[in-house]
Amino acid sequence: MMANVTTPAPTRSRTGFGPALNGVGAVVVAFWVIAGTGGPDDREPLVIGCSLVVLLIWAVRAFVRVDLLRDLAALVMVVGGAAMVGPTDGLLVTPAIIAVTAVTAETRHSRYAGPLLAALGAVITVIGGLAEVRPASFFFGVLGGYALGIVVGLNRRQTVAAAERERALLARELDLEREHQRASLLADRATVARDIHDVLAHSLGGLVIQLDAVEALLEAGRTEEAASRVAAARILAADGLGEARRAVTALRDPAADPAPSSLDADDAVAHLLAAHRGLGGSVEASGVEGASSLDAGHRRVLAGVLREALSNARRHAPGAPVRVSLSREVGGEFLRAVISNPAGQDGPLGDGSGLPGMRSRVAELDDRSTLTARRDGDKFSVVLELDCPEAGAR
Repeated sequence: MMANVTTPAPTRSRTGFGPALNGVGAVVVAFWVIAGTGGPDDREPLVIGCSLVVLLIWAVRAFVRVDLLRDLAALVMVVGGAAMVGPTDGLLVTPAIIAVTAVTAETRHSRYAGPLLAALGAVITVIGGLAEVRPASFFFGVLGGYALGIVVGLNRRQTVAAAERERALLARELDLEREHQRASLLADRATVARDIHDVLAHSLGGLVIQLDAVEALLEAGRTEEAASRVAAARILAADGLGEARRAVTALRDPAADPAPSSLDADDAVAHLLAAHRGLGGSVEASGVEGASSLDAGHRRVLAGVLREALSNARRHAPGAPVRVSLSREVGGEFLRAVISNPAGQDGPLGDGSGLPGMRSRVAELDDRSTLTARRDGDKFSVVLELDCPEAGAR
C-alpha cells in the first residue's frame, strides 16, 4: 500500500520582528512628538495626547490577530494621524501611511480599500491644514507619503498573492496525489479480490465435485478410485491455498515480490484443461499449442480467463462439454481464444464477479486485447483476443 503524503499547513509568521519594528517606530515618533523642535511647550497637551493615542494604537495593532480589531485600528490610525499631521509638523503622517500600506497589502481586502483609506487621510489632512499657513510643498510631501504607502502595499499584496497561489497549487497537487494513491489502493484491492474470487471458485468448486464423486464411489465400494479422487482433491486444495496466500501477501505488502502462481507456468493452459477433465468435465481443445507463442503476461491472462470460464461452466452447466479453441488471426497479430459451452439457466449476462474479473485482467495488459461474452441460443461463449503478434508478424 502506498503511504499518504502530508505537509504542514501554512501558518502566519510569528517571528516577532515585524511587530517589534512597528513598536520601535511608534516609540520614536512619540519621542519627537513630546520633545518637539524646541521643547514640550511647543505643542498643546491635547495634540500630544491625541497623538500618543494614535501611536499606541499603531503599536498595539502590530500584535493583534483579530481582523476586525486590526481594521478598526487602521481606520483610527488614518483619521487620527491625518488630523494631527499639521499640529505635529507632519510626524503623525507616519502611522497613517503605515495603516494605508498594511490595508493595501492584505489580500482579504479589496484592492481599492487602501487607496480609499489614503484618499480619506488626504482629505482630512487638507481640511486640517486650512487653519494653518503651510507651504504647498508640505501638502505635496504628505500626499506623496500616502502614494508611497499605496505603492509599497500593492507590491506586498502581489507578493502575498503569489505565495497564496503557490500554497493553493501545492495543496491541489497534494490532493491529486492522495486521490491517485487512493485510486491505486482501490485498484490493488480490486485485483486481490478478483484473484481470491477466482481461486475460491476454482478450488472450492472443484473440491465439491471431487467430494461428491468420492461419496458416490465409496457407496459403490470402489475404494481405490475414491482414494485417487481424495488425492486429487488434496492437490487441488493445496493449489488453492497457495494461490490464496499469494493474494493475501499481495494485499498485505504490494511491494514484495509475488510468489510464483500456477497461472505463470508454461503449461498452465494444459494443466487447467487436465484439471477440468479430472473433475469429471469434458473438454474439446484445439490449437492449445498456440499458447506457447505468448509472452508471460499474455499467457497469464489467457490462463486466468480460461480458469474462470471453466469454473463457470462447471457451476452453471455441470457435465456439459466445453470447447476451447485457440487460433491466430490473419496476419498473426492476435491470438483468438474461444471458450464455449451449453448455456445454463437463464439469467443476466455477467451477473456476478466472473466476467468483470476477466475483463479487468485483459485491461491490465494495456494494449489492443479485448474480451467479449455472448449468449447465442443455448450456447454461451467467451471470446478473448490477445494482442501478441508472432515473431516477424510486424
